Amino acid sequence: MSLRPLFEAAGGAPVDLPVLWAADPFLETAGEDIRRRMFVTEGPSGERLALRPDFTIPVCLTHLASGAETGRYFYEGLVFRRHDRGMAERAETGFEVIGEGERSAVDAELLALAVEGVRRTGLAEMRLRVGDIGLFAALLAALDLPAAWRQRLRRAFGAEAKMHALLSRLRDGGGNGARPALTPELEQAAATGEKELLAAQLAERFEAEGYQPFAGRDPQEIAARFLEQRDFYETTTRGGEVKVLEAFLSIEAAPQTLAERLAEFRRDHGIDLSEAGERVTRRLAKLERRGKGLDIFFSAGFGRPLDYYTGLVFEIRDAATGRAAAGGGRYDRLLEMLGAERPIPAAGFTIDLGRPAAARAGEAS
Repeated sequence: MSLRPLFEAAGGAPVDLPVLWAADPFLETAGEDIRRRMFVTEGPSGERLALRPDFTIPVCLTHLASGAETGRYFYEGLVFRRHDRGMAERAETGFEVIGEGERSAVDAELLALAVEGVRRTGLAEMRLRVGDIGLFAALLAALDLPAAWRQRLRRAFGAEAKMHALLSRLRDGGGNGARPALTPELEQAAATGEKELLAAQLAERFEAEGYQPFAGRDPQEIAARFLEQRDFYETTTRGGEVKVLEAFLSIEAAPQTLAERLAEFRRDHGIDLSEAGERVTRRLAKLERRGKGLDIFFSAGFGRPLDYYTGLVFEIRDAATGRAAAGGGRYDRLLEMLGAERPIPAAGFTIDLGRPAAARAGEAS
């Protein structure tokens, strides 16, 4: 079943997006989860190209190219990502809202639209999980942690195994005094802490050894990651911060009790998240009104494995099997990262069409 009538009624315009895209926008903005799963090749001029691993970034690029102030878009097609099991192709449909400033209203509208879309694919009983990356960012800003650790923890947010490994390492003494090794010439450049100097040295080494940029990260990115790694490995023990992080990540609450749980967290750990928390609770109240009858809960440790999300995120799961049916959230920095001259608010979601279609086929046979 196409969701086109539903999306058109919500003011969306269809976009037909190419399958092959320049790889760099995905590599630079979507994060490690996308990077390691992408299908990347070399174009005729040596440029890096990728099979479309995601729809959100292409929609944002298309919007920027149009010059429009605002836009509502929907799409349907295949995305291509490597997986440990199963097919590398997955059919998705989705809806994106770009440039509209009423963030909480848009978030609530998108949630209701995603729920209705999932219902129309044939899934009646669902559970809605909500998180907010902005709340976790506010916590990181309040903790006495080196920048390298803040960045690592932010990137691991929503990936339970990665977060657990990082917290264990932080509890045990950070990097345990170890650090990545370099040749003497590169070590001298790295010792200055200047990314540009280290990148220039790396570029010379790559050219001498015949390194091809399309095969991996470029010298600028490698230099930045190395300097971050050095700070990461030299961190000393931070047991107190680990306890606070674990307490925060364990918070789960119904929308109407979240404020109480955050107040309890403040009393226990001396960290006031009320400003970010009030924003989240206002959004949750609107979500509840738009999603009557849904089983909604907030999980402080819930995130989505894409670096471009900045605020509220959600996923819809089959209440019986636990399988993810849809997910989305807010990504207010992404368009600026892709070249916009100013911040542009944006949010959206995707619905997995693979499983519902298979289920309907099974029911019909």
